[in-house]
Amino acid sequence: MSQPTNTQSSSVEELDLVFWDTSAYKWISGDWNKWRYIPDGLGGEIGIRYGVSPGFKPSAWNKGGVAPFGSVKDPTGTASFGKHEQAGMSSTGVNAVRMQGTMEFDDAQNNFTIDLDFSRYKGSKVGGEDGVAGANTFIGVSDIYAGQTHGKTTITITGTLADGSAASPAGWKLVNGGVAPASKASFDAPSAEMSLVNGVLQGTNKSAPGGKAKPTNCVMGLMRLDAAGYKTLHLRYDIFPAADNRGAKRIDNSALYVASAFPRKPAQPPEPAKPPLVDLVVVIDTSVSMRDEADALSQTIEAAIAAAKTKCPSDLRVTYLGIEGTFKKTRFDATVRDYLTQTAKVDASSLRGRTSADAAKLTEEQKKVFDPREDGARAIEDVATHYDWRPGAARSIFFLGDEALEGGVSVTGQDQEDIEAATRAIEVAKKAGTRVHTYLGTSKFSSDAKKHDRIYKEIQGEFARVAQETGGKSFTSADAQSGFQSVLEEVICGSRPKP
Repeated sequence: MSQPTNTQSSSVEELDLVFWDTSAYKWISGDWNKWRYIPDGLGGEIGIRYGVSPGFKPSAWNKGGVAPFGSVKDPTGTASFGKHEQAGMSSTGVNAVRMQGTMEFDDAQNNFTIDLDFSRYKGSKVGGEDGVAGANTFIGVSDIYAGQTHGKTTITITGTLADGSAASPAGWKLVNGGVAPASKASFDAPSAEMSLVNGVLQGTNKSAPGGKAKPTNCVMGLMRLDAAGYKTLHLRYDIFPAADNRGAKRIDNSALYVASAFPRKPAQPPEPAKPPLVDLVVVIDTSVSMRDEADALSQTIEAAIAAAKTKCPSDLRVTYLGIEGTFKKTRFDATVRDYLTQTAKVDASSLRGRTSADAAKLTEEQKKVFDPREDGARAIEDVATHYDWRPGAARSIFFLGDEALEGGVSVTGQDQEDIEAATRAIEVAKKAGTRVHTYLGTSKFSSDAKKHDRIYKEIQGEFARVAQETGGKSFTSADAQSGFQSVLEEVICGSRPKP
């Protein structure tokens, strides 16, 4: 069979190779010319059959020879695999079927053959077809005589395709491994490279990198098949004495490897990290004194969001709610109660926030210090518990008010109910995994400056406590003297998940 010369090519493709599982293979007396099947490592099997060409006698494996046997983590293969031209290949185990013939060079040549049957091969697992070996199948040999000193081995490759026609290895590519460790005799280093020309595989006088001059044996060479689809392969080994070594007692030695390649996908650059989901609910006290804050916030929120996209990108969702009221021509056009009962579909009876109707149930004294529009702590509880937060989103509430957190109206000063309401809001927010940012606006608590300052500081302390204990930020009207944009930017950035 005449075939063109194959061009040797080093492997630039990253491959993970799975070698056949030869652990259970043992020669049985009378195995000459009989098929044995070895697991291919893919769920199928590969047939192997030893024989001799016409005119030659089979070996009796005497005089120190060794019949074929499964060589798991084969020494030469393991030592030389993945090196030199095989760079870029990897495997957890390099397995072979190895044999040593005992026939001496008493004749002009020695001979044996190896047939491979792929009719049970799971080629589909490596991108091919079942029943044939294809472009992701490798056949390998090692330890054959290079021809410089003891002998020369040539391996002639023929076979059949799936349709029964003759096979040609013209499209195959050979990749040589690296130098294997020297044997007991320093001159016996198996360091020769191989060549594949016109369907004949044989050693060369070229040493593998790191090898010695006049190498005796060849390191493992892998032949990558093409996509023609090979049903059977026939490897004819002819061993000739080198120079005057015809009478020398030399053992024919060889190992056969079959491997299947999983092309390794090139490393892909990591996808840009998606910005975190952030749900921010802005809740405002809708008493008349907070109208200025509602207007200022509504006018600057778009600019603040745009700036925050650069400083702290997020997938931001913002909802604006007023406590038991709204402000016309502002963002605050829905109440906490309406949103939670109509959009989030919450039963009104489950809400903690109070209505004007609830005032009728209070004493005259209680009515003097109660405004449902200023029930800040209860609004925080209801939103933290019942808002329709997006799955996986960081949860934040920005509460703006200018009175104490339990019903407002703090002309007599903050009382124990205000402190207890703030504590409940903290506990509920923390349980719901919600940060609370707070803003305390301006208000007139007393005409007495000292009393006013005392009440203001008490309320400011509770606003700050709610923010601090839930992981949020606290602000006052002093922080918004130059506008609300910087305050809103801090709130938005402070609502992102913590690293």
